[in-house]
Amino acid sequence: MINMDQLLKIILISVLLLGCSTQNSSVFKIKINSSVFKPNDTLKVEVKSNKLIDIPNTLIYIDEMKVEAPYLLSKLKLGKHNVKVELRNEGEKIILNKEFTLFADDAPKLYSYKLINSYPHDITSYTQGLEFSEDTLYESTGIKGQSKVRSINYKSGDIINEKKLNDNYFGEGLSLFDNNVYQLTWQENIGFIYDKNLSKVKGSFSYNKSIEGWGLCNDGSKFYKSDGTNKIWVLEPDKLSEIAYIEVMTNKRAINQINELEWANGKIYANTYQFEKDIVLIINPLSGMVEGVVDFSGLRNKVEQIKSLNVFNGIAYNKKSKTFFVTGKYWSKLFEVEIFKIND
Repeated sequence: MINMDQLLKIILISVLLLGCSTQNSSVFKIKINSSVFKPNDTLKVEVKSNKLIDIPNTLIYIDEMKVEAPYLLSKLKLGKHNVKVELRNEGEKIILNKEFTLFADDAPKLYSYKLINSYPHDITSYTQGLEFSEDTLYESTGIKGQSKVRSINYKSGDIINEKKLNDNYFGEGLSLFDNNVYQLTWQENIGFIYDKNLSKVKGSFSYNKSIEGWGLCNDGSKFYKSDGTNKIWVLEPDKLSEIAYIEVMTNKRAINQINELEWANGKIYANTYQFEKDIVLIINPLSGMVEGVVDFSGLRNKVEQIKSLNVFNGIAYNKKSKTFFVTGKYWSKLFEVEIFKIND
């Protein structure tokens, strides 16, 4: 049972802690010079008070990184950021927050394609991920009860090896790394690791803040994972822990519903559901800037037109031929293409 002396000590400690508490303030307000910026802009921060009192010394943070204002924004990745100002007034610690969005400086460049060849593709495949290992094409497919991962002779369409997922899982993107095949699932919060022959499941990994699994690729040292938002998560290769993310941005907007991913020539190539168009984005993996948009109009008309024909999805780069291969969900063909920039 607590005696009177102990009770007084608890009350005293509580009062002291309350006096040092962190809180927002109705007396002080944070003001920044805009809510939207470009990388060459400078952020300016002011603290205002609605009372005739001196503004105390302040500490300024951007995403928990201490900075001095004015601050040149070219050092930041694109997307949403938080400005935090910390000050003390009459013994209280005051925290003020303000959000801003950083857009790309330039609009994306426009690209088109040259059709090189077409090959048979399983019309029952709800394609979620494509990636080459030498001349062997690996594909991951979705839909519960139909999800699988397979290796394919891309020229004939013949299946080399195949591993079916449990009916409880909805397969998503895949990527090959260090002689293993990594496959995501959609909302089941788990990814699977297979040997290259797809003979067994060697391990698994879970998601964290990314919540869902959509697309997956790697640059030879780390993975990139999309989750249906405008974020692409960076994963370390050992436990596939999320260590960072980029936000996919143009000079005007965030691009959401980023889906299948492919790494090629130092860039991330990505399908997206945001637009009702057959396009691929070319994304800077450091900043998140959409540097290019590839228009694949016309390919959909070259596949068998069926009732269940679904969206353009699936892109793989063949290092040997230096060409891209693209298809869609329930598409009857796989297309080999060259991508080129349209003159300004």
